Amino acid sequence: MRAVFDRRPVKATVFRAASIERLKDATCLHDAERFQGAIYLCGYALECELKYRICAARGVVQMEEGEAKQYGHRLPELLDKTGLLKPLSGCRELYIAFQNISSRWSTDIRYSGGMSNKSESEKFLKDSRALLLWLRTQSKS
Repeated sequence: MRAVFDRRPVKATVFRAASIERLKDATCLHDAERFQGAIYLCGYALECELKYRICAARGVVQMEEGEAKQYGHRLPELLDKTGLLKPLSGCRELYIAFQNISSRWSTDIRYSGGMSNKSESEKFLKDSRALLLWLRTQSKS
């Protein structure tokens, strides 16, 4: 039996809003030379946008919190569930950017005491912005 909170609906627009806000947060952290945090939030912004796109692909306006948690944090699997893997793979530079981010990003970054550098953070921000823009232009929603 699933817990009651797992059945709580999360509006798709909440995922989109979180994506927008986390990218803003990533920019602020980058500007404050908190590069590891900026990188983490870039990936999280992508995760949120992909969950929004899953809702759009399914034609639903919400998903249960438990379902969102089951989808997890694996960006390639989330992209696959959006139905946008093939179109993205046709955009060579964006697809490479996605592969680079997804191969280096995980939620483990949030527990890391490690440091990243400015150029790595700049690349994550640049690639994340480009991918988010592309994702947001893939439908009327």
